[in-house]
Amino acid sequence: MRLFGMARPSPQTDRVVALIELLAERPNETISLAEATRRLAINKSTCLSMLQALTVAGWLLRDPYRKTYRLGPALLSIGQAAATGFPALEFARPAMVELSRWAAAQCVAFAVERDHVSVLDQVRDVRAIAPPIGHGHIPLRPPFGAVIAAFGDAAEWLDLAPPGTRSWYEQAVAVVRSRGFAVELITNDVDVPETLRLPDLIEHLAQSLPPQVLAIELDPRQSYVVSAINAPVIDDRGQPVLILTLMGFPGPLRGNEIVTAGERLTAATATVSRALRGAGTRHIPANPSEPPGC
Repeated sequence: MRLFGMARPSPQTDRVVALIELLAERPNETISLAEATRRLAINKSTCLSMLQALTVAGWLLRDPYRKTYRLGPALLSIGQAAATGFPALEFARPAMVELSRWAAAQCVAFAVERDHVSVLDQVRDVRAIAPPIGHGHIPLRPPFGAVIAAFGDAAEWLDLAPPGTRSWYEQAVAVVRSRGFAVELITNDVDVPETLRLPDLIEHLAQSLPPQVLAIELDPRQSYVVSAINAPVIDDRGQPVLILTLMGFPGPLRGNEIVTAGERLTAATATVSRALRGAGTRHIPANPSEPPGC
C-alpha cells in the first residue's frame, strides 16, 4: 500500500523533463533521434514515441530534412504564462535588453529561492562570447550567491564555506554589500568537464574554485577576466527576489571598467526594485558613460 502523500516515480515524465532541459541548455542546437536515445539512455522506440508526441503538442519542432528536433513554439506561451508569476521579470526585461547591448554581453535573470537560484530569462548581445546559459537550479554555496548573502542572511551561506575560506568570504560579503554588486573572476586553475549539466557543473565549481574568484579589491588599471557581475532586485520586504547578471564579456576588463559596469547594473536593479514596489519607472536611467572594453 502506498503511503498517502508520497509521489510515485514516473520514469516517462522524468525522460520528458530531461529532454526539454537538454534542449534548453543549447537552444540554438538541434538533436537527432540517435543522440537523444544515447543522451537519455533509453531505447529507440520509446524515444521516438516521446519525440513524436512532443512534436504533435508543439513542444518540439522537427526538421524534415535533417530529421532533428529543437524546442517548439508552444513552449513560448507556457514560458510567458510562467513569467506572470514573477512580476519583477516584467520590469527587468527592458533593462536586460539595454544592459546586454551596452555591455556587449549577456544579461541573465535569476529567480531567488531559499537555497538556490533558477534561470528565468536571458538576453544575449551578438558580441557576447558565452553561449546561452542552461536552465535549471543553481545551488547557493560559496563562491556562488555572494550578492544574495550580502543583501539577505549571510550566516547560512557562510556556514557552507569550505574550511579555511570563511574569512575571505566574510570580507567578500562586506565588499559586495558596500559596492552593491558582486564580481566573479575567471581562473585557469580548475578543469571544467564539458559533459556536466548546469547544476552539476556549479556543484563541481563550488568544490574546486578558490575563494579569490570573488573579487575584493579591483585595481583600476589592471585587466581582469570577468566571469560575472551580479546585482539584486529587492522587494518591499527588503529581500533579494531577482538577480541580474552580466556575463560573456567579449574581452578582459580593467578594474575601472568593471566598476562602471557594476554601477550601471546596480542602477538598473535599483530602478527595477522601485518599479516592483510601485514607486518608479520601468526604464533604467540614461548613462552617458562608455561601455566597458571600449
